[in-house]
Amino acid sequence: MLDVLPPAPLSLRQHVQPLIENHGFWPVVKAAFAARRTLRREAKLARSLAHLSPHLRRDVGLPPEAPPERKHSHWLR
Repeated sequence: MLDVLPPAPLSLRQHVQPLIENHGFWPVVKAAFAARRTLRREAKLARSLAHLSPHLRRDVGLPPEAPPERKHSHWLR
């Protein structure tokens, strides 16, 4: 019986090399930094909205957080 192994995942170089060949080095570097900046901005926004109460979250259009679980919920069964 032959064991079929899944293909090895591609390295970062194997993903980026075709992009560099098609678009050039500097446009790919600029796009990578722009994507990183966007991800950092979104993470900062998520951290700043984490402290809002459920009422304020609902008012700005965000889903209200689930109520925290009770630590002693197993006593209420």
